[in-house]
Formats: sequence, structure tokens, C-alpha cells
Amino acid sequence: MLGSLWALATIGLVSVQADYGPYIQSSAYDEGEFGNWPTESYRSSALIGPSLNYIEYSPACNDGQYTLIAPRGGGVPHPGPMIIDQDGHLVWTKYYPGQTYNLNIYTFKGQDYLTFWAGDDSIVGHGDGTYYLLDSSYQEAYTVRGANGLPADLHEFHITRDETAVFSIYEVRPADLRSANGPEDGWIWDGTFQEVDIETGDLLFQWRASEHFNFTDVYRGLEGNGESQDRPWDFFHINSIDKDSQGNFLISARYTNCLTYIDGRTGAILWRLGGKHNSFTDLSAGAATNITWQHHARFHDNDTTITIFDNASRGAGAPTLTSRGLYLDIDPDAMTAQVRHEYWNPHDISSQSQGSVQILDSGNVLLGYGFDAAWTEYSIDGEVLCHVHFGPESGFGDGNIISYRVFKHAWTGFPTTKPDIAVFGYEASVSWNGATEVVTWVLEGGSSDMNDDDDDDLFTFLTALPRTGFETVLPIPEDTTYPYLRILALNTTGHTLGATRPVKWDPTSDEVVVSHGDEKAGWSVAQTRSVVFFGIGFVSAVVVIACGLFVRLRLVAREGRGPSGDDKERGSWRPLDGFSGDQDLSEGDMSEEEIEFSLLGNPRLASYSSLPGEREENGEQK
Repeated sequence: MLGSLWALATIGLVSVQADYGPYIQSSAYDEGEFGNWPTESYRSSALIGPSLNYIEYSPACNDGQYTLIAPRGGGVPHPGPMIIDQDGHLVWTKYYPGQTYNLNIYTFKGQDYLTFWAGDDSIVGHGDGTYYLLDSSYQEAYTVRGANGLPADLHEFHITRDETAVFSIYEVRPADLRSANGPEDGWIWDGTFQEVDIETGDLLFQWRASEHFNFTDVYRGLEGNGESQDRPWDFFHINSIDKDSQGNFLISARYTNCLTYIDGRTGAILWRLGGKHNSFTDLSAGAATNITWQHHARFHDNDTTITIFDNASRGAGAPTLTSRGLYLDIDPDAMTAQVRHEYWNPHDISSQSQGSVQILDSGNVLLGYGFDAAWTEYSIDGEVLCHVHFGPESGFGDGNIISYRVFKHAWTGFPTTKPDIAVFGYEASVSWNGATEVVTWVLEGGSSDMNDDDDDDLFTFLTALPRTGFETVLPIPEDTTYPYLRILALNTTGHTLGATRPVKWDPTSDEVVVSHGDEKAGWSVAQTRSVVFFGIGFVSAVVVIACGLFVRLRLVAREGRGPSGDDKERGSWRPLDGFSGDQDLSEGDMSEEEIEFSLLGNPRLASYSSLPGEREENGEQK
């Protein structure tokens, strides 16, 4: 759709320096001076990337792998999965309707897939959505839904060693709640999980908490719930599922303060770690079993160890303690549990919900802090190596920026699109959403817009630069006379991975020319804006005329006389000149032009700086 309207986000490009990279120990960032969610915006792409703040850093974190987050919350206008490189730059993102959770990478049938949940998370802390598996070209290879028509919940999606999928479900069911001081004809959210075949969707196993747990086993009271079907009681709150080599399941349920080990054939409870009916002798003076409101339990080391994110906090009305990661040794024969390692953050982060623990390929340990926009990479024995914020610390705990879990993996991405290019003056900007193998960008000039990647005679080399971050800006040599430009993407061996579409270049023009890799041609910002504003103006005029006609007909009907007076002049629908993103667009003081502009609903426009290359950091240019 004429550049999908996204090229409007490049208005004011002459004053934008793209892809700055992370802040370093920025107090202004953490105090919220750069907004509720500091972000990166780009010249060649309408995508939004996260702007990080490195609080602590060590080269030991640089393993060439990618960090995976799925930001959401009140401060995130367009939530979606995000891949970030080891230098803190965006690699890939995509907007999905609703919210996204639990971005991860699994190997299935010999291939690596990005996995995540997307859907409606407004169902009282639960969800109804779809699990996605994307291949290396970011195409949907598989989608998974709950079996038997049950809603696929957001809390867990995990591919087992048997290459099946296990995931959480919250099902509303009637229940006798008299043991919990509730009604006999009460209602619950039943903590349920399913195991299914990924390729067929066939149900392999299903388990319900209400069939194995008493309502007195949990630590959460009714809190005004359970009396009606539209206000069921969430007594269990399942949030993770794992499967071991014996075919049994390990689950975490937030309101039980325990992990539960379940027979994979009968569903019977074999043991519990923590909670009111703890089965283990704690050899660490209680430190191995005193977990509360925990998340993300996983087996390791041939099922002899377990990692857990111990929230130690629930939010308002509960003690607020520092969250930790736990690495436990368990002996199911002797029924003993012992802390092997604890992971305490020196910044005393208390995450009231969500969170994750991952043992990395490097041997380091990664903690994601869920409700707080941070992750920390530790050495195996608990030394902090890197501590990163992806939202201001001043907003921790308010739900403004959240990522349910944080993971780190190797990944190779080969998008099916072409790279994106933006040209203005003597600068050409290029990016390629999801491409991980590009190391060099080569700028070429040609006399026509013919684009044959295999015919080097059509274009001539002008300059080249190493890839830097999500977007690289290449200077166009001043003696360039070619009317068309394109940029090639090269890998480490010099092989061409792809090329932008050729765009027409006029260094004297005040228009930004942009070509998106998904589109068939490059459009200048002025062209796109003209069409968009004409469309907005035309639709608005039709609505105004229709409303005016309706009102006048009503007056005729009421007063028995025809309308009088001239129509109010509507003005013209033209692009705004000099918009730099810092105007007040609040209703009440908006001009007609600003109102028209606000109809686009594009939050990126507020992220542009008003001065070239300027980014303030404690009063200094960064």
C-alpha cells in the first residue's frame, strides 16, 4: 500500500542519526528522562528497536549469541518478539496482534525454530492465543493450539526431548469451594497442561490440578473470587512444564510455592519440592525449598538438577524480597535437595511476577527478571558479568515494560525479503530485518533501475562499509553521477546474500527516497505523504459532508425550514513541514493539520530528535 504508509515515519529524516546502540550506566535513562520505553528508530525501516542501558558489562558475555525478549506493557505501543545482538542492537522484530510472550529457540526435526505465544492476555492474567514456530526465514512453519478446543495459554510452551509440545491451559470449571471458605457451587480457573504432537495437534496427555490438589494446599485465598463463572478463583496458577527422560513431568504453580513431579502415565503426584507438603530433606538449611511465587522450573544434568526463578515477591499485600535464581541438586532416592548455586542480583531486584533462568552454552547463567525490564548474565558460580536494563529502573514493578522471559541462543536468519534502503542527500541507509549473516554493505551506482543480482555490469562499485548494528549509513561519494543506487549485502566470504531495489537518487532533492524490501518499488516520502494525506482528507471530507447533511436534514425536520449559512472552510490536506516529533499533539490545542497528522497513529514520529545526530545523556551529546 504505497510503502504501507510506513515511509511517513521517515519525515524529518535529515535530522535523524540512526542506530545509536546502548547507553552505558546512564542515570538519566534509569530515571525515565528518555521516556517510559527508550527506543531506537531508523531511516530505512519503520521498525522500532529497544534502546538498552548497560549497567555492568564483561567481555565474558560476548559469545556471539542473540538475546531474545518480547517487550510488552503500558509503555510498549507495538509489542512483539525481538532478537538483539551481543552489542545491544536490534536484529529482528515483527508486530503481532495482541501481546507476545516467551520468545525462545528450539530444535525440532533437526531444524532451529523461533517459538513464541501471541494472543489475548487480558483474561485475568491468563491467555488465549496461538503458539508459533518460525523457520530461519521467519516464515510460519507450524502453529499450535490447545487440543479439544481448550485455550492455549501464555505461560508455557516447551518442546520436549521427545519432540512433543507441552503447554499451559487455564480452564473455567465448577468446583466445591467450601474447604476454602467459598460456595459449594463455586468456580475455578483449573491449572491444566497438555502434551500434543506438533505436526498433527493430536492430544497425547492432559493433566488438571483440581483432580490432584486440595484447595487447602495453596497459599492464595479466594480474594473475592470463585462465586460466579465470570469471576473464577485462580487457585493454582501453573506457569511452567518440563518432561524428563522417564516420561514424567515437572511443573511449577505460583500459588503452591512448590514444584510438583507428576507421573506421565497416571497423572499421580510423585513428589513435591517446597510448599505445604514438601517431600525433600533440605540440606541447605531451608534455602533449597523455601521458594515462593516461583517460575520456570527446568531439569538439567540428566534430571539430577533443577533450575528455578524464585520470585520471592507477589506484589501488593505480600512481602517484597529480592528475587533469585536457584540451581539445585536433587536426589529422588534419598529425597534430599541442596543448593548448588544461588544467583543474587546486587541491585536487589524484586520481580513480583514472571522471570526465567537459563544455563547457557558458555556455562554462564542468564536470569530474566520478568516484571522488571532487566536481565543479568552470571558466571556459573554467581558472579555478575553483565546487567542490562531495557526499560528505566524507575518503572520497575509498574508493568510499563515487561518481558515474560529472557533467553539467549545461537541463531541464523535468512529473510526472504530484500534489504531496505533510504537515500537522502549524500547518505544511503540500509537495513535488513532478521538477516544475521551480513558483514559488509556495498553501495553501487547504475544508469537504470534494472536490478539483476547476477549481472555486475549493470552497476558500479562506489563504496563499502562493515555492517554496524541494525542499520548502517553509507556516505555517497561526492563525485557520484549515477542516477540510481542500490546496496548489496555480503557475507564473510564475499558472497552476495541480497540487494536492495535500485532507487532514484537526486542529491539536490529535498525528498527522502525509501524502498522497503517487501514492496515492488521505491517511493519518496513526499509521494507517499501526498497520497496518504489526500486519502485522509478525502475520507474526512466525506464524513464531514455526510454529518453536515444529516444535521441539516434533522433541522429541516424539526424547524420546517431549510439550512442556512456557508460551509466551514476545510483547508487542504498537505504534509506537515518541519515536523520533528516534539510538538504537543494533545487534543484541545491541535491545529487542523496536526489533527490530520495524528490520524496516522504512528508513535515513531515522537522519537525523532530535532537536531542532527543529537542524543542527550546527562546534558552531554552521546
